[in-house]
Amino acid sequence: MKKSIRLWVSAVLAVIVATSVIAEEKPNFVIVLADDVSWSSFGCNDSGLYTRTPNIDSLAGQGVRFTNFMGSVAQCGPLRHELYTGLLPPSSGVYSNGSKPRGDYKSIANFLGDLGYKVGLTGKTHFNTADFHKVPGFTSNGNDSAPTWEMSGIKQFIESSQSENKPFCVVVASVHAHHPWTMGDPTNFPLDQIVVPPHMVDTPVTREALAIHAAEVEVLDDQVGATMKLLDDMKLAENTVLIFLSEQGTALPNGKWSIYDYGTKALCLVRWPGKIKPAVTDAVAMYSDIASTLVDIAGGVAPATDGESLFSVLNGETSHHREHAYLIHQAGGYTQRAIRNKEFKLVWNPERKVDYFLDVLMEPKSGKFFAKAWREWLGKAQTDPAAQAKIDRVVKHPEFELYNIKNDPWELDNLAHNPAYSPKLEEMHAQLKADMETLNDAFSTVDPKAEKRKRKEQAKQAD
Repeated sequence: MKKSIRLWVSAVLAVIVATSVIAEEKPNFVIVLADDVSWSSFGCNDSGLYTRTPNIDSLAGQGVRFTNFMGSVAQCGPLRHELYTGLLPPSSGVYSNGSKPRGDYKSIANFLGDLGYKVGLTGKTHFNTADFHKVPGFTSNGNDSAPTWEMSGIKQFIESSQSENKPFCVVVASVHAHHPWTMGDPTNFPLDQIVVPPHMVDTPVTREALAIHAAEVEVLDDQVGATMKLLDDMKLAENTVLIFLSEQGTALPNGKWSIYDYGTKALCLVRWPGKIKPAVTDAVAMYSDIASTLVDIAGGVAPATDGESLFSVLNGETSHHREHAYLIHQAGGYTQRAIRNKEFKLVWNPERKVDYFLDVLMEPKSGKFFAKAWREWLGKAQTDPAAQAKIDRVVKHPEFELYNIKNDPWELDNLAHNPAYSPKLEEMHAQLKADMETLNDAFSTVDPKAEKRKRKEQAKQAD
């Protein structure tokens, strides 16, 4: 009997020790996610413009920075769903902010939860986060004119995980720099010193928009700095994989709600002291790769998603990951597809209808600041051919657009009609069609919000 008790005690102790070892060996994860910030808003990027981001720039120097990191859709809902689930829109059904997942799905809360992690989220959600522990501290409404944030809720979540002897993953989902761009100090960005991106019309309101947006990015940078300090203060930095993601681009023309790099390209930084050496990689990667990467680092088997682990890239073993990124714009009945590799991007525009960006967001009565900038563009274009050309770039889309994004990062020179690039266009068009077939993806001019309104009206008539 005593021998049995001793064996039982030994077994229990073994489980406790094993659990303790697992908790110590498995790294923690902290993901800081921005809101509507283009890749050009950070000083650490080669084309960083009008920036004050010392904390993010410092983090970039401590980890791996991706120069070809993409989101499939430049809208909050689809991008966040891609990040958390590893699924591209053709797999999930989440093509735009107005569309819902086709069925049940798993997220990093499930993938990491199955590996013993406690997974939490503070701030903006934009999808069903029932499987995440709700962490207080950050405002969740991206349209809030006075959002607040503080770190005590994150600290308590980490302490709770430690008390349960569990590794943790926490998503810090900021609402900066989502419009209405009311936070931060715009005087840090004098309007005469603003560098206007070359695809934009240089007007007073455009400069003001860029300044107040940059002020919000500076608040975001403060949040990243506070997160880094918290990990240092809790002596957790060495065993924590810290990831920063800029989400999709700024809510200005050809940024958010577009298929161009100002909207779909993102800043991705990954730091793991002592395990990942600081580096810059040109590997093509996507948000859908993050979930598999977390599981891989945590020692699990990569889930069946559209993403693949980036661990070999982070380890410096390779600079090759994807042949190309797969990009989608589908909103308000307008539809585009694109593929982008390290050097070229092909955009296919089979439907030439008015874009949701113009038809809804930029309509004349809109009080959004970016709509005010657009109206000023239109006014200047009446007497300025160069301004009209930049407007045409937003509103007129030929069937094909081909850009050498290495030499032309702002996608100003469409090479699709240049005979010298015909072979490249044909090659990439064939690849894009093959991808669409593999993903079971198809062009659609259905507006989910309009369809929803239609169904409601039909239901009323039926009653």
